[in-house]
Amino acid sequence: MKRPLMVMPSVLFGLALVIAGCGGTSTTSGTSSKVSVTPPTSLIKSGTLTDCVDIEYSPMEFFSSASVTDPNQAVGFDVEGARAVAKAFGLQLQIKNTGFDALIPDLAAGRCDIVWTALFISQTRLQVADAVPYMATGHVVMVPKGNPKNIKSLDDLCGKKVSIQTGGVVEQRVKAQSKTCTDAGKAEIQIAGYPKVADEFQQIVVGRVDAVWETDTAVSDWMIKYPDKYEVGYAAPKTDSYGIYFQKNKPDLQTALSAALKALKADGTLSTLAKKYQMDPVVLDVIK
Repeated sequence: MKRPLMVMPSVLFGLALVIAGCGGTSTTSGTSSKVSVTPPTSLIKSGTLTDCVDIEYSPMEFFSSASVTDPNQAVGFDVEGARAVAKAFGLQLQIKNTGFDALIPDLAAGRCDIVWTALFISQTRLQVADAVPYMATGHVVMVPKGNPKNIKSLDDLCGKKVSIQTGGVVEQRVKAQSKTCTDAGKAEIQIAGYPKVADEFQQIVVGRVDAVWETDTAVSDWMIKYPDKYEVGYAAPKTDSYGIYFQKNKPDLQTALSAALKALKADGTLSTLAKKYQMDPVVLDVIK
């Protein structure tokens, strides 16, 4: 079955999306950074940094058009950031398009060196893999313009229909909030879970749900694409971070990734990428 695509219109960027390579292994061009960092040594393939990515999460990782299907031609902050890191290491980047639920299992099985695909750093994931933070983020609840159900807090979701992407931190938190509702004698949240972000957003388009509970990056991107149709009813503080995951007991990867992120932040490469995708570079302050 063909994967649903979330395509970012080029008009939002004012830049042509220049994608390195025509297939196979992604080249590390596309950045003018002169950063050079000692590469990790425990790679699954010599000379190549292999990255498992769920390519359906604009503006972090997506295909520029429906005609593009090669994972190594994906664009977005994460994949372009990974290309910059691979270039700093002097390595080629190979992207493996991987379903959301298979990301951490594939990493644990040694099918990729890293998972860089807008995954929250969570205690559950840290039990089986390690991670370095690269971007601050938070959850928001998106509602139709005018907020017809007056959703302004998490408690306002009690008894409401809410769509989410399953298998992640959002699912854990919406279930916890639903329990908070029932413990207080209120109606539970009617949770509509979907494996793909595009599917969860589609539910509010067709009027099947009252709200979408998602990350701030995904919601901001959606609202840019569809102005004057939606708004944020509730925004949680940005206390979470996206992380680049790698296998446990690989200190060389942690050292190399941390050094590359710091260097690419310092020389402006990551800030330029953030601005390109309509994000405030302040979200990169978690890189230390």
